[in-house]
Amino acid sequence: MHSASSFLLDLPFLFQKVNGTYFDGFLDFPQLAWNSRLRSCSGRFIPGSRRFWKEAPPRIEIASYLKEEMQAEALVLDTLSHEMIHYWLWVLNRPYGHTSEFYAKMTMMGVSRYNTVAKFKSYQYLYHCKFCQKSFQARKKLDSLACLKCCKEFSCGNYDIRFKLVLSEKRFQLPKES
Repeated sequence: MHSASSFLLDLPFLFQKVNGTYFDGFLDFPQLAWNSRLRSCSGRFIPGSRRFWKEAPPRIEIASYLKEEMQAEALVLDTLSHEMIHYWLWVLNRPYGHTSEFYAKMTMMGVSRYNTVAKFKSYQYLYHCKFCQKSFQARKKLDSLACLKCCKEFSCGNYDIRFKLVLSEKRFQLPKES
């Protein structure tokens, strides 16, 4: 026998719970998976293929980092519920994006629209403009970009090599706020 806490992050159990409560058991199990690469969104619905020669089951993925959050169960349940609305609309052959029908179901279920605990990669690079000395943080290495402020002010908004951003530091640490 399982305790209620052992089902805390069991996706099939949570799917079954939401399916029974809000969809009257209507939905078949899709593929359910944790995804360690999701960062800005906490989940996603990937529609299956209905083509005879290329059948693929629908898939719901939940961001792995949610398991480590203080309110893990509530966040996972909210995210799974949100993705299940997309799935439900897809099963009904209706537009499954964030439509008015989606929002109505979302409101009825008390589900969130946005990920409240997005995990963005830290800034890895620090660039600066040699002309105005302004610094810019970036998560990935940038190609030929120029300081927008300087280009607007001194080059009619056109790219100008004089204002090209220069890499100051790779993998820098943000100063801690006191």
